[in-house]
Amino acid sequence: MLKWIIASVIFFAVVIELVIFAPERGDREIDKKSLADSELIDSAQKDIDQVLSGTHLIETQGEKKMWELEAAQARKKQKSNDWRLDAVLVKFYGENSVRYNVTGKNGFVGDNQKKLKIEGNVVITSSNGYVLNTEVIYYLTNTRKIDGPEHVKLRGPEEPDNGGPLFMESDRFDADLNTNIINMRDNVKGRKLLRDGRKMRITSREAQFSGQSQYALFKKNVVIDVDSMTITGPRAKFNYKNNELYSAYLDGGVKIKDIGRWGVAGEAVIYFKEDKFIFRGDPKVVQADDQLIGDEIIVYDGGDRIQVIKAKTKYNTKEEGEKPF
Repeated sequence: MLKWIIASVIFFAVVIELVIFAPERGDREIDKKSLADSELIDSAQKDIDQVLSGTHLIETQGEKKMWELEAAQARKKQKSNDWRLDAVLVKFYGENSVRYNVTGKNGFVGDNQKKLKIEGNVVITSSNGYVLNTEVIYYLTNTRKIDGPEHVKLRGPEEPDNGGPLFMESDRFDADLNTNIINMRDNVKGRKLLRDGRKMRITSREAQFSGQSQYALFKKNVVIDVDSMTITGPRAKFNYKNNELYSAYLDGGVKIKDIGRWGVAGEAVIYFKEDKFIFRGDPKVVQADDQLIGDEIIVYDGGDRIQVIKAKTKYNTKEEGEKPF
């Protein structure tokens, strides 16, 4: 009888442990899982992007403003100082109050606002009327330089009374805000419609444009085509007057080639409105069997009229072995 009583007591003790205490341990396991999930959520929340609308950032050095940025939306990790931007407008401030407005689809600001990246249909407009289109640019505050590593197109200032603006393109470009010089590099080529409807085309390896004053400098293997006339040289400078392309100056050895004539000179000046080409520096033009030599040779109306200043005409050049370049 005593054994039966002891066995009964043990049985009821086991049942009570299973029914009452085991669920409590189960509850504790569930609580631990819930706590772990909660900690993961909190950790994720700490890493969630901070989103700001209508963002406005300014970078300064002392009292001098380097750039000013606006974006429709900005996002950053809470533990990061880097911003990712949507619908970006940046105003870069160059020397001598020159400004460059840049718009793009997306942007990135990093390294405590020392580095900028703008990409997606990037448009750069200088305060003197140059407009550049490309896909991505980079900017470093410490050098104050804009780098455009991809294909770029440039449109010059509007010239309503002179046929229209100059259009250029190249493989890449960079701009120095310290000097306000815009450099187009590699496979530079462009075109311009002149006031009389004739077309000018130009190619070179490099070209410089000023964001402060209106001029363009072409360097290395410069080739200018105006209708049938081709002029080549190592460099050419385009000058503007009253916001219109006025003249081009070539030096360093110039070669001229046209239908039925060719020539050489030390330098040349092209006056676009007057349709006048002046060749100086021992100029020589060979036309048919005649060689024209003088202090200056002036070509008008696309080559229809030629004037030789202090002429020294030489005949029968074929007999002397004169050959075009």
